[in-house]
Amino acid sequence: MLKRLLAKASPILGTPADWLGLCLLCRQPCDHAPLLCHCCRVSLRQHVHRCQLCAAPLEGIWPICGRCQRRPPPWERLQVIGDYLPPYPWLIPRLKYGGDLLLPPLLARLLADHLTLEEPPEAIIPVPLHWWRQWRRGFNQAEQLGLCLSRLTGIPLDPQVIHRIRATPQQTQLSAGQRRRNLKGAFHINPHPYRHVALLDDVVTTGATAGQLSRLLHQSGIERVEVWALCRTLPHFK
Repeated sequence: MLKRLLAKASPILGTPADWLGLCLLCRQPCDHAPLLCHCCRVSLRQHVHRCQLCAAPLEGIWPICGRCQRRPPPWERLQVIGDYLPPYPWLIPRLKYGGDLLLPPLLARLLADHLTLEEPPEAIIPVPLHWWRQWRRGFNQAEQLGLCLSRLTGIPLDPQVIHRIRATPQQTQLSAGQRRRNLKGAFHINPHPYRHVALLDDVVTTGATAGQLSRLLHQSGIERVEVWALCRTLPHFK
């Protein structure tokens, strides 16, 4: 019982490291908010040349990898901070399952620093949770990130475009094919005025969720769908 109460209170109270002014990662003193020292902030950035469609690291100057040239995904661009490597496998679950709402401003700032916005989208659309899962969790991590990202970029956040109409099992242990079947009929697109949007999620793993939603958004009249996420997993999407 005490553990559950502390977990619920953590977004408000923070952690002992927060109270003592210690960096979340290296536990060294720092005076930044959210609490990360300068060295750890720098280490979180992955400024490498990436494929514009799958965000895989690329050598040379080519904008699109060979795999995406042969079989392009259903979105027009994927932008991420970097690969799902330490410390992101610790930071993102801390937000998603630990309810640490001190993290969205930090992670949104890192993502904003990596975005190319020559033609900004008209709206940021967070990937929705089913109402029951959002009620149990208390928040939607993609929407929390979107609120911060909207303030940083000036692009409106619109969480009303996509409605999750069916609760689906957790996808953590599912293959790409199983994820696609799991998501069939799970979403509904509401009427909207947009032609260019950014679909926001925390991590792109197999691309099943982003792909399903990109196809639905295209069917609803949107001409250009960008996918924005904190990280992409390795190896290449299956």
